[in-house]
Amino acid sequence: MIHFYNCQILTSANQGNFMLRIIHTFSLVLLLSAAFLFTAQPALAEKSQPVTITLPASALYQTIHKLLPLPIEQNSRQFQGTITLDSISKLAIHKNRVSVQGVVSGKNMRVNTNIGGQTIQLKLGKLVLPVTCDIFLRFDPKTKTLFLTPKFQNPTHGHSNSAKTLLPMLNGLSNKEYPVQLGNMSPFQTRIGTKTVSVQMEPVEIKAEANKMTLKLRPVVGRN
Repeated sequence: MIHFYNCQILTSANQGNFMLRIIHTFSLVLLLSAAFLFTAQPALAEKSQPVTITLPASALYQTIHKLLPLPIEQNSRQFQGTITLDSISKLAIHKNRVSVQGVVSGKNMRVNTNIGGQTIQLKLGKLVLPVTCDIFLRFDPKTKTLFLTPKFQNPTHGHSNSAKTLLPMLNGLSNKEYPVQLGNMSPFQTRIGTKTVSVQMEPVEIKAEANKMTLKLRPVVGRN
Protein backbone atom coordinates (compact mmCIF):
# COMPACT_ATOMS: atom_id res chain seq x y z
CA MET A 1 0.00 0.00 0.00
CA ILE A 2 1.21 3.52 -0.84
CA HIS A 3 0.64 6.38 1.62
CA PHE A 4 1.09 10.11 0.88
CA TYR A 5 1.55 12.78 3.52
CA ASN A 6 3.18 16.20 4.05
CA CYS A 7 2.17 17.36 0.56
CA GLN A 8 1.97 21.11 0.04
CA ILE A 9 2.93 23.80 -2.46
CA LEU A 10 3.95 27.26 -1.30
CA THR A 11 3.38 30.43 -3.31
CA SER A 12 4.82 33.87 -2.76
CA ALA A 13 1.48 35.52 -3.52
CA ASN A 14 -1.68 35.65 -1.45
CA GLN A 15 -3.24 32.21 -1.19
CA GLY A 16 -6.65 33.88 -0.89
CA ASN A 17 -6.57 34.96 -4.53
CA PHE A 18 -9.03 32.72 -6.35
CA MET A 19 -6.84 32.24 -9.45
CA LEU A 20 -3.86 31.15 -7.39
CA ARG A 21 -6.08 28.80 -5.39
CA ILE A 22 -7.09 27.14 -8.66
CA ILE A 23 -3.49 26.75 -9.78
CA HIS A 24 -2.45 25.64 -6.28
CA THR A 25 -4.95 22.79 -6.41
CA PHE A 26 -4.07 21.97 -10.01
CA SER A 27 -0.37 21.79 -9.10
CA LEU A 28 -1.16 19.53 -6.16
CA VAL A 29 -3.02 17.15 -8.48
CA LEU A 30 0.06 16.99 -10.72
CA LEU A 31 2.30 16.47 -7.72
CA LEU A 32 0.25 13.55 -6.42
CA SER A 33 0.07 12.05 -9.90
CA ALA A 34 3.85 12.18 -10.12
CA ALA A 35 4.18 10.77 -6.62
CA PHE A 36 2.07 7.76 -7.52
CA LEU A 37 4.14 7.15 -10.63
CA PHE A 38 7.47 7.37 -8.82
CA THR A 39 6.44 5.21 -5.88
CA ALA A 40 4.84 2.62 -8.12
CA GLN A 41 8.03 2.52 -10.22
CA PRO A 42 10.93 3.57 -7.91
CA ALA A 43 13.51 2.94 -10.64
CA LEU A 44 12.24 6.03 -12.49
CA ALA A 45 12.99 8.24 -9.51
CA GLU A 46 16.40 6.71 -8.81
CA LYS A 47 17.57 7.56 -12.35
CA SER A 48 16.58 11.23 -11.75
CA GLN A 49 15.27 11.52 -15.29
CA PRO A 50 12.44 14.00 -15.95
CA VAL A 51 9.06 12.32 -16.23
CA THR A 52 6.29 13.86 -18.37
CA ILE A 53 2.79 14.12 -16.89
CA THR A 54 -0.16 15.12 -19.09
CA LEU A 55 -3.37 16.60 -17.68
CA PRO A 56 -6.22 16.93 -20.21
CA ALA A 57 -8.57 19.91 -20.17
CA SER A 58 -11.41 17.73 -18.86
CA ALA A 59 -9.38 16.80 -15.77
CA LEU A 60 -8.49 20.43 -15.07
CA TYR A 61 -12.16 21.36 -15.51
CA GLN A 62 -13.20 18.76 -12.93
CA THR A 63 -10.52 19.93 -10.51
CA ILE A 64 -11.70 23.56 -10.66
CA HIS A 65 -15.37 22.53 -10.59
CA LYS A 66 -14.85 20.77 -7.25
CA LEU A 67 -13.48 24.01 -5.75
CA LEU A 68 -16.57 26.07 -6.56
CA PRO A 69 -17.82 28.45 -5.40
CA LEU A 70 -14.60 30.44 -5.07
CA PRO A 71 -14.45 33.89 -3.45
CA ILE A 72 -12.96 36.71 -5.52
CA GLU A 73 -11.10 39.34 -3.57
CA GLN A 74 -11.68 42.94 -4.53
CA ASN A 75 -10.22 46.12 -3.07
CA SER A 76 -12.61 48.67 -4.54
CA ARG A 77 -13.62 51.53 -2.25
CA GLN A 78 -16.58 52.40 -4.43
CA PHE A 79 -18.22 48.95 -4.38
CA GLN A 80 -18.88 46.66 -1.43
CA GLY A 81 -20.21 43.13 -1.22
CA THR A 82 -19.28 39.47 -1.63
CA ILE A 83 -18.14 38.35 -5.09
CA THR A 84 -17.76 34.67 -6.04
CA LEU A 85 -17.04 32.51 -9.06
CA ASP A 86 -20.15 30.33 -8.94
CA SER A 87 -19.74 27.99 -11.88
CA ILE A 88 -17.77 27.19 -15.02
CA SER A 89 -19.45 25.96 -18.19
CA LYS A 90 -16.43 25.54 -20.47
CA LEU A 91 -12.67 25.16 -20.21
CA ALA A 92 -10.25 24.90 -23.13
CA ILE A 93 -6.46 24.81 -23.27
CA HIS A 94 -4.67 26.55 -26.13
CA LYS A 95 -1.06 27.52 -26.80
CA ASN A 96 0.14 28.75 -23.37
CA ARG A 97 -3.41 29.84 -22.55
CA VAL A 98 -6.33 28.45 -20.56
CA SER A 99 -9.77 29.83 -21.53
CA VAL A 100 -12.60 29.60 -19.02
CA GLN A 101 -16.29 30.52 -19.33
CA GLY A 102 -18.37 30.77 -16.19
CA VAL A 103 -20.66 32.84 -14.00
CA VAL A 104 -19.63 35.42 -11.40
CA SER A 105 -22.11 36.75 -8.85
CA GLY A 106 -22.16 39.54 -6.31
CA LYS A 107 -24.25 39.36 -3.13
CA ASN A 108 -25.30 42.26 -0.90
CA MET A 109 -23.70 44.63 -3.39
CA ARG A 110 -23.59 48.32 -2.52
CA VAL A 111 -22.12 51.28 -4.35
CA ASN A 112 -20.98 54.61 -2.91
CA THR A 113 -21.91 57.57 -5.09
CA ASN A 114 -21.60 61.32 -4.66
CA ILE A 115 -24.74 63.39 -5.11
CA GLY A 116 -24.69 67.12 -4.35
CA GLY A 117 -21.44 66.82 -2.43
CA GLN A 118 -22.77 64.04 -0.21
CA THR A 119 -21.76 60.39 -0.30
CA ILE A 120 -24.78 58.12 -0.63
CA GLN A 121 -24.73 54.32 -0.52
CA LEU A 122 -27.03 52.61 -2.99
CA LYS A 123 -28.05 48.98 -2.49
CA LEU A 124 -27.79 46.87 -5.65
CA GLY A 125 -28.64 43.49 -4.12
CA LYS A 126 -27.54 40.39 -6.01
CA LEU A 127 -25.84 40.64 -9.40
CA VAL A 128 -25.04 37.84 -11.86
CA LEU A 129 -22.60 38.14 -14.76
CA PRO A 130 -21.48 35.52 -17.35
CA VAL A 131 -17.74 35.93 -17.91
CA THR A 132 -14.99 34.69 -20.19
CA CYS A 133 -11.42 34.76 -18.96
CA ASP A 134 -8.14 33.86 -20.68
CA ILE A 135 -5.27 32.93 -18.35
CA PHE A 136 -1.90 33.17 -20.09
CA LEU A 137 0.88 30.93 -18.75
CA ARG A 138 4.63 31.54 -18.75
CA PHE A 139 7.12 29.26 -17.01
CA ASP A 140 10.62 30.42 -16.06
CA PRO A 141 12.78 27.29 -15.67
CA LYS A 142 15.62 29.22 -14.00
CA THR A 143 13.52 30.46 -11.09
CA LYS A 144 11.01 27.57 -11.21
CA THR A 145 8.21 30.13 -11.37
CA LEU A 146 4.90 29.84 -13.20
CA PHE A 147 3.50 33.25 -14.16
CA LEU A 148 -0.26 33.66 -14.68
CA THR A 149 -1.76 36.62 -16.52
CA PRO A 150 -5.58 36.71 -16.53
CA LYS A 151 -7.58 38.78 -19.02
CA PHE A 152 -11.35 39.13 -18.79
CA GLN A 153 -13.29 39.73 -21.98
CA ASN A 154 -16.09 42.27 -22.18
CA PRO A 155 -19.50 40.55 -21.94
CA THR A 156 -22.13 40.79 -24.69
CA HIS A 157 -24.51 42.67 -22.38
CA GLY A 158 -21.92 45.19 -21.27
CA HIS A 159 -24.45 47.86 -20.25
CA SER A 160 -26.34 45.85 -17.62
CA ASN A 161 -26.09 46.73 -13.93
CA SER A 162 -24.18 43.51 -13.32
CA ALA A 163 -21.60 44.35 -16.00
CA LYS A 164 -21.22 47.96 -14.86
CA THR A 165 -20.59 46.86 -11.27
CA LEU A 166 -18.68 43.58 -11.51
CA LEU A 167 -16.62 44.06 -14.66
CA PRO A 168 -14.49 46.97 -13.32
CA MET A 169 -13.59 44.81 -10.31
CA LEU A 170 -12.59 41.90 -12.54
CA ASN A 171 -10.64 44.19 -14.83
CA GLY A 172 -8.65 45.23 -11.78
CA LEU A 173 -7.28 41.67 -11.72
CA SER A 174 -6.55 41.61 -15.46
CA ASN A 175 -3.28 42.07 -17.33
CA LYS A 176 -1.13 41.46 -14.24
CA GLU A 177 1.35 38.61 -13.80
CA TYR A 178 0.78 36.50 -10.71
CA PRO A 179 3.86 34.40 -9.80
CA VAL A 180 3.55 30.89 -8.39
CA GLN A 181 6.85 29.65 -6.96
CA LEU A 182 6.90 25.97 -7.92
CA GLY A 183 10.50 25.70 -6.76
CA ASN A 184 9.15 25.86 -3.20
CA MET A 185 7.31 22.57 -3.44
CA SER A 186 7.79 20.86 -0.11
CA PRO A 187 9.12 17.29 -0.27
CA PHE A 188 6.59 14.60 0.51
CA GLN A 189 7.06 11.16 1.98
CA THR A 190 5.54 7.88 0.93
CA ARG A 191 5.81 4.41 2.44
CA ILE A 192 6.38 1.39 0.23
CA GLY A 193 6.15 -1.72 2.37
CA THR A 194 8.57 -1.08 5.26
CA LYS A 195 10.54 1.66 3.47
CA THR A 196 9.83 5.39 3.70
CA VAL A 197 10.85 7.42 0.67
CA SER A 198 11.18 11.22 0.58
CA VAL A 199 10.61 12.81 -2.83
CA GLN A 200 11.45 16.40 -3.78
CA MET A 201 9.85 17.48 -7.07
CA GLU A 202 11.79 19.76 -9.41
CA PRO A 203 9.74 21.28 -12.25
CA VAL A 204 11.66 21.34 -15.53
CA GLU A 205 9.08 22.41 -18.11
CA ILE A 206 5.39 23.39 -18.25
CA LYS A 207 3.45 23.67 -21.49
CA ALA A 208 -0.17 24.30 -22.41
CA GLU A 209 -1.49 23.41 -25.85
CA ALA A 210 -4.00 21.25 -27.72
CA ASN A 211 -6.39 20.92 -24.75
CA LYS A 212 -3.80 19.53 -22.36
CA MET A 213 -1.26 20.65 -19.79
CA THR A 214 2.15 18.98 -19.96
CA LEU A 215 4.48 19.06 -16.97
CA LYS A 216 8.01 17.66 -16.82
CA LEU A 217 9.25 16.88 -13.31
CA ARG A 218 12.64 15.67 -12.12
CA PRO A 219 12.49 13.75 -8.82
CA VAL A 220 15.13 13.99 -6.14
CA VAL A 221 14.72 10.97 -3.89
CA GLY A 222 16.00 10.13 -0.43
CA ARG A 223 15.22 7.23 1.90
CA ASN A 224 14.65 7.40 5.63
